[in-house]
Amino acid sequence: MKAVRIYGQEDVRVEDVAIADPKPNQVQIKVKDCGICGSDLHAYSAAWGLPTQPHPLTGKTVPITLGHEFSGEVVKVGSAVTDFKVGDGIAVEPLIACGKCANCRSGNYNFCDKVVAEDGAGNFLGFSDDGGMAEYANIDDVFAHHLPEGLDYELGAICEPTSVSFEGIKRSGLRVGQNVAVLGAGPIGLTTAILARIAGAPRVYISDVSDVRLDKARELGFTDVLNPTKEDVNAIIRKDCPDGVDVSFECGGVQATFDTALQVTRRNGTVQLVALSKPLNVNFTDDVIMQGFTITTTLAYENCFDTVLGIIAANQDQFKPLVTKKLGLDDAIEGIKALATDKSQVKVMIDPEL
Repeated sequence: MKAVRIYGQEDVRVEDVAIADPKPNQVQIKVKDCGICGSDLHAYSAAWGLPTQPHPLTGKTVPITLGHEFSGEVVKVGSAVTDFKVGDGIAVEPLIACGKCANCRSGNYNFCDKVVAEDGAGNFLGFSDDGGMAEYANIDDVFAHHLPEGLDYELGAICEPTSVSFEGIKRSGLRVGQNVAVLGAGPIGLTTAILARIAGAPRVYISDVSDVRLDKARELGFTDVLNPTKEDVNAIIRKDCPDGVDVSFECGGVQATFDTALQVTRRNGTVQLVALSKPLNVNFTDDVIMQGFTITTTLAYENCFDTVLGIIAANQDQFKPLVTKKLGLDDAIEGIKALATDKSQVKVMIDPEL
């Protein structure tokens, strides 16, 4: 089969590789759609998150098949699988976990104690085990999720990044009627804004330095869109919400968006960190403790894929515009590079059948 394989920094190759039959607890899928994530760009540009020595759970080292945002059709079923059959459509929850440590057994498998590698390799397919940027993939049945009736494979692949945002919404404790600010209008920021709107936030402010990304937010129906290089974001928000927003979602991963989150959030409000960020500077006494902020964090997601699939299925018109380009496997490197250079791209999708 054809697969997009990463060997190291700026070394990605489209190759023909073999795929084994699924293990007893696995299903084999024909991949239908696989989104390209910003973390794929980091892996390409800096070899971020790749195993250079055998991973503690998978035993894999580079080369690895990229791709962790994917969906597909079941074509083979392992001997111990009972919940899936050939022809089923699934979305893949691409986490790697031992299932036996204290965190796994308590349901916090995104914090599996056995998955952390000394070289920094992570707990995702597409990084520490072969992912979905290929014609076929083998998936543990516990991480396969049925697509709801009427939901296509493209939106099934959108479930993964949306689950990252859903975990942020969940951790923040957002309640109906609370106003929010989303700092950063990339894919995670936009899915966070969509979910906040669905959750009942009457005002959803979106801030980004890219007018192109803000135009996409407007296309999605958001009107409170702000560019901090041209407008005083804090002043505009506090004109409408004098005390500040109830919850801010930091989705940019840089100092500027974190600082803005602290500025626009009301005293005793919540600052939710969603993005994986560079090191941040913060005066905890003046900027956090004296303001009574609750600062919460997330890492991926847990126990939410079926819920998120249901949300997407019920609101397809809100999520469909997020897919801005589709490419075949041979053009995957072009798609990865596009994320760094073309701000009009929200979700570039790889379709192995193109």
